[in-house]
Amino acid sequence: MSNADDLKRLAEEMAVAYETRVSGINLIKKETVDLLNTFGKSREEMADNLRAELAKVKPELQAAESERKAADQAELNQRSVDIENLLSDFDTAHQEMADNLRAELAKVKPELQAAESERKAKDQAEIRETTAAWKELLSAMQTARGHTVVAGPVEVEVEVEVKTVEEVIEEPAKEAEEVEEVEEEEAIEEVIADEEEEIEEDLGGRILDLLEDNTEGLKMTQIADMLGIESWRILIPVIRGLIDDEEIRKEGTLYFQSE
Repeated sequence: MSNADDLKRLAEEMAVAYETRVSGINLIKKETVDLLNTFGKSREEMADNLRAELAKVKPELQAAESERKAADQAELNQRSVDIENLLSDFDTAHQEMADNLRAELAKVKPELQAAESERKAKDQAEIRETTAAWKELLSAMQTARGHTVVAGPVEVEVEVEVKTVEEVIEEPAKEAEEVEEVEEEEAIEEVIADEEEEIEEDLGGRILDLLEDNTEGLKMTQIADMLGIESWRILIPVIRGLIDDEEIRKEGTLYFQSE
């Protein structure tokens, strides 16, 4: 067989194979189109069925939604009522508590007033005791120095009186006398203040000497005993001034000379 025959036969076979492939492709296209058409019809039928089913259950869904909204609104209304009742109960309980507290306070008020009066009386007694001790110390130190003892200011009770015409006329002269008395009292108070300041300085020096000799520290009561002072409270302002001036320091209940 010649080469020409072989080429002719190969060309024929290629033509037949091409036609076969073209026919196969056309068949695939046709089947694909048919499948897509089938899918489209099925989808349309499914959509129609869904619409029909939805149309059937739509009233039920609307009824269920309306029922749900009504139930929610009823629950909200009930909660509003419950909250109002709860607030009312709170107000009632608060009022009852306030009334009970007022009643209890009314019961214990006399006791509180009595305790406050007792406290005030005790404080006044302590102040009088401290003042008397301070005056006693002042008098003792002034006597030891050879000074004249100066008494403290005298408390004057002021009363309001109805004056006659003569008293009103004589009032300027009395006022002048009162001014002189006030000036005299102020002068006495200045002398006392100077004496107290001098005594405090003297006490401060003696306290510093004691703390210098007792490096282990001393309590205020021990300092008062060593100085021969009956009421240790007299030393409070003196020691406070020494602490403020950083001449002594306090550690716990003990006082030390500053380094």
